[in-house]
Amino acid sequence: MDYVLDLDFAVFQMSAVTISVGILLAVVLSCGLYARRKEGITAVLAMSVMGLVFGVVFSRFLHWYFTGEVYASFTAAFTDFNRGSFCLQGMFFGVWLAAFLTKKLRLTGSVSALLDAAAPGLCLLVAFIRLSALFNTTCRGRITVKTPLFQRLPFAVASVDAAGNVTWRFASFFIAFLAMLVVTIVVWRFYLADEERWMKWPCPGDGNTVRFALVLYGAVEIIMDSTRNDSPLMHFRFISQLNKFSAFISLAQIFAAVGILCVLIHYSRMSIKANGFKWYHPLLWLGFLVSLFGVGKLGEYNVQRYATYAKCYAWMGASLILMAATAILAWYSCLDTGEYVE
Repeated sequence: MDYVLDLDFAVFQMSAVTISVGILLAVVLSCGLYARRKEGITAVLAMSVMGLVFGVVFSRFLHWYFTGEVYASFTAAFTDFNRGSFCLQGMFFGVWLAAFLTKKLRLTGSVSALLDAAAPGLCLLVAFIRLSALFNTTCRGRITVKTPLFQRLPFAVASVDAAGNVTWRFASFFIAFLAMLVVTIVVWRFYLADEERWMKWPCPGDGNTVRFALVLYGAVEIIMDSTRNDSPLMHFRFISQLNKFSAFISLAQIFAAVGILCVLIHYSRMSIKANGFKWYHPLLWLGFLVSLFGVGKLGEYNVQRYATYAKCYAWMGASLILMAATAILAWYSCLDTGEYVE
C-alpha cells in the first residue's frame, strides 16, 4: 500500500512539474511580448499571479460541479489535490478576471492589450497542461489502437487494467499537445504581424490576437475533447432537468463553440458598423450554423451513437475548419488595407 501511495505521489509530482514549466514559459513569453509595448512587465506579473490562483479555483470548481461523485465533499475538492482533476476552461475565466483586476489596479491601460500579449503564452501553457497527462491516466482516447505500427507516441499510449491486460489507447493528450504547439506559433506570429495592421473605424485595434487564439484553441479543443474517454460531461447538479439535453455534450466543447460564436458576433458587429450591412454577413452566419450541424450531428452525435470514428471525425474536422473560417473572415472584413504614411 505504501508503495502504491509513493508511486501516485511521484506521478502527481511529475505532472505538477510539467505544468509548472509550462507556467514559467508562458509568463516569460508574455512578458517579452508585452514589453514590446514599452510598458514594462509589472502588469503581466500581476495578472499571472492572480490568474494562477483564480484559474486553479475555477478549474477545480467546474470539475467538482460536473463530476462531484469523485470527491468526498466540496471541501475535499480544494484540499486534496491527489484526487480528481480539473476543467481547463476555468483557467480562461481566471485569467480574464485577473486581467480585469490588473486594469482596476491601474497597472495596465487595456485589458485587451494585456490579453493579446498573454495569448501565445496561454496557448503554450495549454500545450504543457495536456503534456502533463503523460504522467497520469487522464486525457486518454476512447479509440483502441490495434495496429502495432501505431502503438507508440504520438499515436497511442498503453493502458493497463487491474488484471494486467494492456490496451493501447489513442493518445489524445499528446496529439492535443502537438496541436497546441502549432497554435502557439501561429498565434505568436499573428501577434507580431498585428502590430503593423490597421483596423477600419470604429473597430478597436486591441483584442484581435486573443480572439484569434480563442478560435484556434476552440477548434482544437472540440475535436480532441471528443476523442477522450474521460471528458467531464455537462451533468447539472442543481438544474437536473437540463441533463436530458446536455448529458452527451462536454463543457469543453460548449465553451469552445460559444467562444468562437462570440468572436464571430463581435467581428460581425464591427464589420457592419465599418462597412455597412453586406451580402457576406448572412453567409458567414449561415456558414457557422452549417458547421455547428456538422460538428454536433455528423460528428459528435454520430460518433457516440455509431462509433464510426474515421467518418465522423472527418466530418467534424471539416466542419471545424468552416467554423473557424467564419470568425476569421469576419475579422478580415474589419481590416483596413489602405496605405498610411507616418
